[in-house]
Amino acid sequence: MDAYARKLFSIAAGFNFAVAAGLWLLRDQMGAILDLDAITGTNVAFTYFAAALVASYGYAYACIAYDPRKYRVYIRLGVIGKLMAVGGVCWPWHLGEVSWRLPGLASGDLVFAALFLDYLRRTGRV
Repeated sequence: MDAYARKLFSIAAGFNFAVAAGLWLLRDQMGAILDLDAITGTNVAFTYFAAALVASYGYAYACIAYDPRKYRVYIRLGVIGKLMAVGGVCWPWHLGEVSWRLPGLASGDLVFAALFLDYLRRTGRV
């Protein structure tokens, strides 16, 4: 099961690091792809803050991949974070404030949340 955890959480870490890097380094292109409003002023700070938060979760997933038993406590935090990310973009989409592209990207977070919960279920207490 540790080999599975290493693969799952390595992929999750890579996903988070890729999103964070895109927000930091390609914010104009990411804004266009995700159909976001122009990123200026305080929105720039929030974009970088979001990227830092996404990267910090990526670090947690990398820790889990390295030692799934020692860092097991981070997995629940990952489930919460993934579900909050999905809710945070699906609610504005539901209200018609953002296009489908942002929830489309966040659908990956929903898949990861389900896989994390499955891992917890299969390896002990959820």
